[in-house]
Amino acid sequence: MSRRPVTVIITLATLVGLLAAPASVVTAQRPAVNSPPNTLEFGIDAGAQFGLGDVSTVQITLPAARARVGFFLNNDSRWSIEPAAFLSYSKAEGGDGVFVYDVEVGGLYHFRAPSMVTATVPATVMYVRPFIGVNGFTGNDSDSEFSAGAGFGVKIPWRQALAWRLEANTGYGFDNRAWRLGAFAGLSFFTR
Repeated sequence: MSRRPVTVIITLATLVGLLAAPASVVTAQRPAVNSPPNTLEFGIDAGAQFGLGDVSTVQITLPAARARVGFFLNNDSRWSIEPAAFLSYSKAEGGDGVFVYDVEVGGLYHFRAPSMVTATVPATVMYVRPFIGVNGFTGNDSDSEFSAGAGFGVKIPWRQALAWRLEANTGYGFDNRAWRLGAFAGLSFFTR
């Protein structure tokens, strides 16, 4: 087994740990307040991805590269768990259908309380998002690939309970051993 994928996973785990440790200390020192109920973040993103392997690739998906739902931990926690998915099925007459999928789950750490995005006086909130996923397609030559990576983004308030979300990310595909650079631009709706 190649040591490169193991090194990538260890590096990503170390980065997440380093980001979480100081934030936990700061949160523990904060005075107790009456927090709002758990919030959900529903979103849809357009995306671009550039593959940097032996065979370079470019993928631009408009208007929607994926749909996502963020589940905030505790009341107004800085952490949220966010599954996201892109699903597509195509079939031409006389041929087999092809199902294309891209499913991932990420853990977002917000550098400010996420409720600040929808507060009476809203504020921009930056975040970091480590993620793992699997993508592929079915059909005659079906294939799938496991990947892991991290993104850095910002949530920018727009209207009541709505925010723009911009993210730059990078990931590593373990099957084709290639790095990817990506970007998402989307819209989020927050429940109260």
